[in-house]
Amino acid sequence: MSSEDPAPPPEGGAPVTTMVTRRVKPGHEAAYEEFLDGIIGAASRFPGHLGVEVFRPTGPSDEYRIVYRFDSAAHLRSWLDSNEHAAWLQRAEPHAASPITRQFLTGLEGWFTLPDQPGVPPPPPYKMALVTWMLIFPLITAIAYFLGPTLARIALVPRLAITTGIAVPVMTWILMPRVTRLLRPWLYP
Repeated sequence: MSSEDPAPPPEGGAPVTTMVTRRVKPGHEAAYEEFLDGIIGAASRFPGHLGVEVFRPTGPSDEYRIVYRFDSAAHLRSWLDSNEHAAWLQRAEPHAASPITRQFLTGLEGWFTLPDQPGVPPPPPYKMALVTWMLIFPLITAIAYFLGPTLARIALVPRLAITTGIAVPVMTWILMPRVTRLLRPWLYP
């Protein structure tokens, strides 16, 4: 969201995430929240948009983290290079206490970001894969065990859609943030 891009988004058709971090001036939080509503609405109308998450400041922090997800690097680049995006960024300037920092993530890295240290590189891929498997296996097993009798009457594809529809949000918002904090010394030595 500024000229400080560390690198362009990766090429290819895989989903891509960009995490934007920005500090907000004291007393400007309400205006920045209005800006967020507007820019999120604008991003959601762009092709390939998959969603946005906002991590608001906690404790003494004044830093906002916004995570944009697009289905491809090309669609993300289209949004980032658009006039509409540039216009929204101009609206945020009076409320900003720092320049924007941006990080592009693909794959599992999005689950392994540290909210209090947004610039820290993700752990090695083998650690991310191992932790993800250690959580996904028991989670999917528990969902299948508890919902199995109910879901058994449903065709395979809708059954899998329900199972993954439960598992992904639980992984994203409940398990991974806690486990990443718990395993922080091993993940980020």
